[in-house]
Amino acid sequence: MKYAHPALKKYSQNFLNQPALAQKIVEALEVSASDSVVEIGPGPGILTRLLNQKPLRAFWAVELDGRWHEQLLALGGPVKPVHADFLKWPLEKAATEEHPVKVIGNIPYHITTPILFRLRDHHRLISRAVIMMQKEVAERIVAVEGSKSYGILSVGLRTFADVRVLFTIGKKNFTPMPGVDSSVVCFDFYREVGGLENPALFIKVLRAVFNYRRKMLRNSLCRIIDRSIVYSLQSVPLDARPEQLSIALFKQLSNEINQKIHT
Repeated sequence: MKYAHPALKKYSQNFLNQPALAQKIVEALEVSASDSVVEIGPGPGILTRLLNQKPLRAFWAVELDGRWHEQLLALGGPVKPVHADFLKWPLEKAATEEHPVKVIGNIPYHITTPILFRLRDHHRLISRAVIMMQKEVAERIVAVEGSKSYGILSVGLRTFADVRVLFTIGKKNFTPMPGVDSSVVCFDFYREVGGLENPALFIKVLRAVFNYRRKMLRNSLCRIIDRSIVYSLQSVPLDARPEQLSIALFKQLSNEINQKIHT
């Protein structure tokens, strides 16, 4: 498949070149006429064109590369091309809690984690996201506690969404061909996170403990919380390491810290 512009390494551009796979990705989003959609990094528009044929409430295509943005402007139809960095573009322009959006995209490899955490941070504004990413990152997201792959992506995303790996796409289906295979992952975000009192504190705790994952919890927690509070915690064993705790135990830990801080 030939493109009007070459892929740029600085944007980690690898374009899906199989229309049948693009159709499969769009179908996974399960859009209806009442849905608003945001596409991240449409590039030459293999997903954009399929979505542009559907009756949608609204459709934004957020593209940082000005070359592709200009091409998207010529598409017509319901799509609203936006020349912006998705990490900085305000999602509030597209969504409210009463009318959340659906998000789709083949996201750049070098900013996969920041994009995923930005989606997480806006979980009340997003009902579903179907995202193509490196297979290895997808495996880390769905890893179970006690495994080497289990970490901040596993806990930090699955606390806020029901996550499913839908299918794998081999690297030969992209132009230029990347060095790794990709996976398509579906996130059904929770509007409210059950059993969690303070989501911001929860995220702060995750960062503290997984940034020092080889340390025992008591040592990493003392970096962000008063030592007297840390040593009084009873919800989890303080000599454990973060990869040993389930999502449920992380919620308990965060809630106990929250209660002790505010008493």
